[in-house]
Amino acid sequence: MLRLAAVLFCGVAAACKPATPTESARDIVVVNAEPRCKKLGVVEGVGGNADSARVDALERAAERGATHARLEPAHPDLEDGMTIVVTGTVFACPSSDEAFPPDGYR
Repeated sequence: MLRLAAVLFCGVAAACKPATPTESARDIVVVNAEPRCKKLGVVEGVGGNADSARVDALERAAERGATHARLEPAHPDLEDGMTIVVTGTVFACPSSDEAFPPDGYR
């Protein structure tokens, strides 16, 4: 119901500008490959467009203490078909070199 209310508000406002991420969400490194780090779980971000859904997913990742996130492409919510969803797996990595060794995985 909360998702529907957000979408209806965006529709009434005529345009939803992308959400601005917090500093902790901006610090999360988005990766294409799964890093060698502690997996914290899965997050789901929702919004009126792909940008706001991505920001929501990164905010949720930051709340869980993630340093890295592997996000899937945005897609419509199958329940209501109106909101956009971004899901991803989030990780806590001690350093980038440990997550992605410069000389590759062995």
